[in-house]
Amino acid sequence: MNFPADDIWPPDQPATRSAPGASAAKTILGGPPAGEDSAKPGFPRTGREPIVVASPVQVATESYFDEPADADPLSWRSLRTRIDKAVRKSPPLTVSISLHVIGLLMLAIWMIRGEPRRVPTLDVAFVSAEPAEEPGVTVEKEPEKPPEPEPVDVNLPPVANPVVAPPQPAPEQNGPLLAGDSRVPAPVVGALLQGRDVGRREALVRAFGGTEATEDAVTRALDWLVRQQQSDGLWSLAGPYSNAGSQENHLAATAMALIAFQGAGHLPDTGKHRAVLARAWRRLLQRQAADGRFDFEPMPQHHALYSHAQATIAVCELFGMTKNPAYEVPARRAIAYCLAAQGPNGGWRYQPGQDGDLSVTGWFMMALKSGQMAGITVPPTAFEGIGRLLDGLAIDGGARYGYFRNANGAVELVSPAMSAEGLLCRQYLGWTAREPRLVAGLEQLVARPLDFAGERDMYAWYYIAQVAHHAGGTAWDRWNTAMRETLPKAQLTTGPDRGSWDPGGDRWGAVGGRLYATCFCTYMLEVYYRHLPLYAEIPSAAAMAEPPR
Repeated sequence: MNFPADDIWPPDQPATRSAPGASAAKTILGGPPAGEDSAKPGFPRTGREPIVVASPVQVATESYFDEPADADPLSWRSLRTRIDKAVRKSPPLTVSISLHVIGLLMLAIWMIRGEPRRVPTLDVAFVSAEPAEEPGVTVEKEPEKPPEPEPVDVNLPPVANPVVAPPQPAPEQNGPLLAGDSRVPAPVVGALLQGRDVGRREALVRAFGGTEATEDAVTRALDWLVRQQQSDGLWSLAGPYSNAGSQENHLAATAMALIAFQGAGHLPDTGKHRAVLARAWRRLLQRQAADGRFDFEPMPQHHALYSHAQATIAVCELFGMTKNPAYEVPARRAIAYCLAAQGPNGGWRYQPGQDGDLSVTGWFMMALKSGQMAGITVPPTAFEGIGRLLDGLAIDGGARYGYFRNANGAVELVSPAMSAEGLLCRQYLGWTAREPRLVAGLEQLVARPLDFAGERDMYAWYYIAQVAHHAGGTAWDRWNTAMRETLPKAQLTTGPDRGSWDPGGDRWGAVGGRLYATCFCTYMLEVYYRHLPLYAEIPSAAAMAEPPR
């Protein structure tokens, strides 16, 4: 810390008289520098400090300041006599140097004394540990990275992308699509997140079959997520809540939580939970690298691209909803990293540049569509690559899909989850509501309604909810009738985990844990307004005015 220069003063001790015959060396008078022996270390003295003075020069046998025998010690005349005598006996050069030194010292003292003292001040305020609101997000350079948990070699289950901006309906195709589905014109993506606004959200809940119970369940789920946020703004898959996941991934946990909040219209400067989101986004954006990836290493090897796609969805959605320029660069960088990581077969997997599988690729499809929704240009070749991957993983003519092709070229791990994910990608790439393969595939998916009493697969359920909601008609009615009754009833309403869903019995519950299960159930209950349906007309004002069932 620098202190004002006027804390240095002339010495308050007289120069020690030199004995006759002493050498003409210079002597430093006084004590240590400011701060060494002060009452408080590190602060300047309040008294005077020593300066360097020259010892008297020896001439003949009489000192310059020898007192005349007849001098009166208290007389000004005596003082003048001594000074005159010293000057007369001094060489001209000595007199000149002395006068210059005295003049410089007087000038320095005048300048130092003339400068007003600058006293540093401290503004102190007392604030609560949890601020009531943080209306904005300021991205600052993180001073240092906190240690991350050791990675565990457990593959995080693929997580459904709940935050996509549905494209506008594409023109009807003449006849069924056979080979070359990747060349189907993609729907046009517009500003399709307006359903999350409070007034429209309530209307869309009524129009598409939601209830007060589904909305109350969303509110309780978000309150549970608020209670799980860590002091650094992030969320954890590994607790401290009960039934935590088997591994840790702060990036995935935080992205999933943000997607749930934003799905209900909460933003860093809007909504009941704006302070929660402001803390989370401040921390998340601090961890984005220059190439666009979110640097939360170390994490399990198989999680890196999954997690990046989730975070990309969240940040693109944030920019699309707010149009805040502060979020544009992070969103564009995240999309650029997605494009750079696309594999030769048109998909994504665990590391950039690998041939992709459908599970990871589905997340990146949603990330790129979220970028388009926010106004970010995505090259058509990226979607053409996804189309080629889907062509290679389709069975039953394209009504069902598998996870990947093995070394022998056979499609493996065909499941409801992969089929729903594949059909959702086809919807985004241009399949129409009357496409026979979509109709056939969806019919198989809704034939087994959501049921907590049987085998659970929340990952598959959410993808099915999206495909059915976009398709509308009887398929949506059948699926929604069970979903809107079952999910609120299965939610915990008492105890420390009230507002969450138990992951026990779910296909991926042991890996993802309670936060995974709660986020996916929340996504399903937000499907009424998360994005406008692909094919259906927007309900009329009269339809929206009907009371909820």
